[in-house]
Amino acid sequence: MNMSAGRHQRGFSLLEVGIVLIIMAALMGSMLKPFGARMVERQRAQTQAQLQTIRDAVLGFAAARHRLPCPADQDAVVPLADCDQFSGYVPAAALGLSGRFSDEGLLLDSWGNPLRFAISRSDVDADGQADFTTALEMQEIGISALKPDLRVCANNSCDSERANQVVAVIYSTGRQAGRAESADEIENLDGDSRYVSRDLDQAGDDQFDDLVIWLSENVLYSKLIQAGALP
Repeated sequence: MNMSAGRHQRGFSLLEVGIVLIIMAALMGSMLKPFGARMVERQRAQTQAQLQTIRDAVLGFAAARHRLPCPADQDAVVPLADCDQFSGYVPAAALGLSGRFSDEGLLLDSWGNPLRFAISRSDVDADGQADFTTALEMQEIGISALKPDLRVCANNSCDSERANQVVAVIYSTGRQAGRAESADEIENLDGDSRYVSRDLDQAGDDQFDDLVIWLSENVLYSKLIQAGALP
């Protein structure tokens, strides 16, 4: 009688332990979810600030060199003169930027993904010299004739624009780094003149977590006028 009661008591204790573990797991899960959300918010805020710093550095480069910097390729190589590509990565060395870098020398965002950079390839007078990346070309052409060709849209079809006549776009592919492969994220990686910027969406097939900022023509022209590079 006593041995049977002892076995029953031990079995009951194991059941209790199991219930406690289940409750603890549920509590931990409820605590980790908001922590994960806060982590995402912090990483996005850090990357957003990083993009703003890059934008300011691009403006400083333009004021000093009277042109925009060329994008870097996947090995962080930047053309010294005429750009041979107009969509690539942030030219961190040319801009004097600090931060965390890949083994190839590319500046990384909060998730360890290379930050990207695209510039207008406009050539109004068709002389083979890109207007915004050739020194003194903007001055020779004149503000009224310059036609930057980048567009920032609310979706990949670009039936709703957020900005047009944009001279440069700086962006992060976010935590997903394009893995979700939504149409809007693919649009930011296809190398054309259209880019998508919209709110964070982590649900369904239309996910989007890219962070995108841009440099408008008016902001660039104002900086160059202050620097005496434009009349």
